[in-house]
Amino acid sequence: MTRSSLGLIDGASVDSRLSTLLQWLQAAADADYIGEDVSQLGHALQCATLATRQKDPDLVIAALLHDIGHLAPSDEPSMEGLGTRNHEQVGADTLMQLGFSHRVARLVAGHVAAKRYLATTRNGYLDKLSAASRRTLDLQGGPMSATEAQAFRQSSDFDDLIKLRIWDETGKNLGADIPSLEAFVPYLQAHLAAQDANAVITPLSTPLTDAQLDNWAKDHVLILPAALTGTALDRLCAWTEDLADRPETPGRWMKYFERCAENDKQLCRVENFVPYHAGFDALLRGPEMLARLSELMDEPAVLFKEKINFKLPGGAGFAAHQDAPAFTSFGQRYHITVLVTVDASDQSNGGLEFARPVPVYETLAQNADGTVETTLEDQMQWRPLDLPAGSIVFFDSYIPHRSPKNASKKPRRSLYITYNRASEGNRRDDYYADKRRTFPPEIEREPGIDYAAQAGPYNLANPIR
Repeated sequence: MTRSSLGLIDGASVDSRLSTLLQWLQAAADADYIGEDVSQLGHALQCATLATRQKDPDLVIAALLHDIGHLAPSDEPSMEGLGTRNHEQVGADTLMQLGFSHRVARLVAGHVAAKRYLATTRNGYLDKLSAASRRTLDLQGGPMSATEAQAFRQSSDFDDLIKLRIWDETGKNLGADIPSLEAFVPYLQAHLAAQDANAVITPLSTPLTDAQLDNWAKDHVLILPAALTGTALDRLCAWTEDLADRPETPGRWMKYFERCAENDKQLCRVENFVPYHAGFDALLRGPEMLARLSELMDEPAVLFKEKINFKLPGGAGFAAHQDAPAFTSFGQRYHITVLVTVDASDQSNGGLEFARPVPVYETLAQNADGTVETTLEDQMQWRPLDLPAGSIVFFDSYIPHRSPKNASKKPRRSLYITYNRASEGNRRDDYYADKRRTFPPEIEREPGIDYAAQAGPYNLANPIR
């Protein structure tokens, strides 16, 4: 099951989807929990109750539904009578289909990997597993290798996945005093309603025209002016303001700053926000956006990274560069970035400029800092883009681009969302794990380290301090 068959797209109401989910859970009230003393539902309720102490509704929902893959209809075979094989991924796919957020699905998908991680890294963990849990560990791949464990530590929501796994192991007490399923229905209702409210209907639901595809082939750029209007644009602005207002939080969204004459710590960029924002998740990883990108790539596309450049009044410009040299860390060769303008964008507030396209896979001569070689930049013909708010622009990773300083009194907030060919791997988590290590947001930095000197491709051509 995939997000392209989500109930919310098919028009199913929150109540209808919630009813389906509750039927599965209620049927588990007397269902054997793969050799444990408690029922499937009793285990789910114990885990959810433990999670309520964290004051994180997504985590409560994930704890309640982490084993939904054992209950939902699936073509996956049984693991020797110990539940559905790959139940963690079946569960994640099912929840995405029902309209739950990517973060909830991600937590559900990762709870088996957390078990394998703890089996490798925590002394005495294996000894505390029940016989059934020990056997399913063997069937799920056994303890992680050292390499696997190192990679898992860099995954999004690592700490929460460990908590979820510990609750999974401890929530098996027969006769425990726990709330009923009805106590958790408000969590589910509120979450699904918020997901629906955040679902943006984009203008990308129909295939690109032959003329648009021809323009893309010629220019490596495709411009859709004012593609988002009305309520959709209002939501885009509200989401952007929400991210700007969120506090710097270690291990989650990544906020970067620049120094300006009027402000020594002016917000420049927010990255890594899709796992923590249902609306942006639905827009940027939704079927419409991915379908259009797949048309331009001639194969399926996956999200590589996401950022919002704020370029507030006084914000510095971005030097001339190609994106491709900064995206080579994971063996990928081709990317497409989608620019979405939150504000009207022109030269007065630091709007984007493109040079003529260069052939795919051609990297131009560079200065020592990775920007386009200065003499070459001076010889190029630069085309400024004057764009209304809500415009969508696709451009590939080889076309040179730059932008001037925002000399106006108005902001120029823009999303830059980058995708790669699915055949080149889903490396978003790897990208952000490596960036957080090499060029972390300010809140995570250690005193005395010159992060700019070690940033490499993670601070190419931009004014972030």
